[in-house]
Amino acid sequence: AKKVYPHYTGTARKFSSKGYHSSNIGYSVQAGVLPYFGRAELFETFSESYADENTKLWVWLGFIEEASKEAAQTVIPAFRCPADSPVSELNGELSAKQGLCGDGRNSPVACGNYVACNGSGTGYNYDHTVLNDGMVSKKVQRTAEMIPDGTVNTLLFSEAILGDGSRYNNTPNSLKTPWARTATKEQNNITYRGDTDWLAGVPGIEGVYADRSFDLPTHVTNNVDDWFGLRGFSWIIGDSYSTGFTTFSSPNPPYPDWCDTMGIGFFAARSFHAGGVNAACVDGSVRFVSDSVAVPNWHRMGSRNDNVPELP
Repeated sequence: AKKVYPHYTGTARKFSSKGYHSSNIGYSVQAGVLPYFGRAELFETFSESYADENTKLWVWLGFIEEASKEAAQTVIPAFRCPADSPVSELNGELSAKQGLCGDGRNSPVACGNYVACNGSGTGYNYDHTVLNDGMVSKKVQRTAEMIPDGTVNTLLFSEAILGDGSRYNNTPNSLKTPWARTATKEQNNITYRGDTDWLAGVPGIEGVYADRSFDLPTHVTNNVDDWFGLRGFSWIIGDSYSTGFTTFSSPNPPYPDWCDTMGIGFFAARSFHAGGVNAACVDGSVRFVSDSVAVPNWHRMGSRNDNVPELP
């Protein structure tokens, strides 16, 4: 209908005088496609806000703007996987598994299991705030010409397991349930690549380059300030933490996700399906991908082009 594929809205990353990044957290792919599967009336409740690239959905920081509150609190069964939650929960009121907007604010939002592909995660392609090698990032709309690998070979969606809803929890995450909480590093404890690098097309966090030598499990262990259980906490938010993933790690890895406190980092595809995850390609086909998929192949599925470095 629009000759482009859906994307995250909001402005791309800017750097503050303090040396860390800020970004307008915009709407998700799910929000943008609501009119195309019978939920046009819900989209209309925030359509004016959706069209404004300066809109901020500060659910992450503690409140919901009035323009998007009704939609953000609407449970949509199509965005939830029955393998994760009971059917009664899918169709009922906002439950304990829904994320809360912020500390001390009883403003639940409806969560979702399905996440958009932010790329291979290799190099700096874990950064969803700039143009990456995946199908979805902030502002930049992909066209068919930007997918030389072909729509049948390029991922658009996969699955995530909802977090346990905890915030600011310093208790180490159990490796038996690596999906329950995400390891996070505070922004003021991270060095970001500056505006010069960003304008040159080099995104990411200084020292976090996912090449052959990058050991993500060890990085997670050594770089944790807090643990958050907000994975998938809001289907309406255009942010990796809530509605994105990369293919850097194979499906259902035995270690937690990791990011900074604004959501830039590594988020794996995960599910409660035995042995793998369901994934949707750009052509609309759906396939089951095994946990034992060859990692280089998984990287290439997450990338829309052939510029994926060879990793073990």
